[in-house]
Amino acid sequence: MPECSLIVDSGFSFTHVVPIINHQIQWHAVKRLDVGGKLLTNQLKEVVSYRQWNMMDETYIMNHVKESCCYVSTRFSADLETCRLKPKKNDIVLEYFLPNYTINRGGEIRKPGSDVTATDQFLVMENERFTIPELLFRPDDIGLEQSGLPGTIATSISLLPHDLQGMFWANIGLIGGNAQFPGFYERLTTELRSLAPVDYDIQIYRSEGPATEAYRSALGFVKSPDFASCLVTRAEYLESGTHAIRRKFGHWQSGDSGKSGEKNKASSVLGDVEPRLSKKPSRARIRATTQSRRR
Repeated sequence: MPECSLIVDSGFSFTHVVPIINHQIQWHAVKRLDVGGKLLTNQLKEVVSYRQWNMMDETYIMNHVKESCCYVSTRFSADLETCRLKPKKNDIVLEYFLPNYTINRGGEIRKPGSDVTATDQFLVMENERFTIPELLFRPDDIGLEQSGLPGTIATSISLLPHDLQGMFWANIGLIGGNAQFPGFYERLTTELRSLAPVDYDIQIYRSEGPATEAYRSALGFVKSPDFASCLVTRAEYLESGTHAIRRKFGHWQSGDSGKSGEKNKASSVLGDVEPRLSKKPSRARIRATTQSRRR
């Protein structure tokens, strides 16, 4: 891994932007976009249920529809105009067959020229194909007051040392299930180019399997000799409590507000927590207290 790198993890619940210097996360510059695969699937369910079939209780099916049909548009306005054309001139429209288990057929995209029987039910996917993933770049379309992913990346880099920022623009790693959308890499590269200084190179590295990259990276880390140095044993915790965790992880700070001086919420709320026995009264003590009061 380069000395400076920026990991963009667009997963199930959120999209995180994590800058790393010499294997150390720069917590003050970590940013989170509250758009992930779950939100996209739920939005697709609502749109399809309003326009076509009621699919609000079919999360699994709609997630497969999203993964099979959706893409990130690199020419959003032009694709919208294409969707206004008649079906024969519209090369964006797709028909997705809903599962029909009476003939042992799962959900799938209708192949050109295939027959449609009287029992077949299908969804017509037009602008839904690209307007749903567009939320990663325009979350304000659904009232989410956050900048899109390119702006979030630019903000994160701006919080890092100025003389290192060029290295972050040139070492962006893209992982997470949403990175599998066709066109995601091209659209992100184009928009980052417009935000970055002209004298900086933009380089985005894609994983071959972005949906499982975090697991495979963690598996490799567990097998490495460095893993043992990142563990807090039970004996260490019983001896020093949260002090042991802070010593091990270098008093890490949260970057939720974008301020380098903000401490981790857990640390600020709990303070120096030491291991101790529970003071919760036992049932026997509660019964004895109740009986004494009755007397």
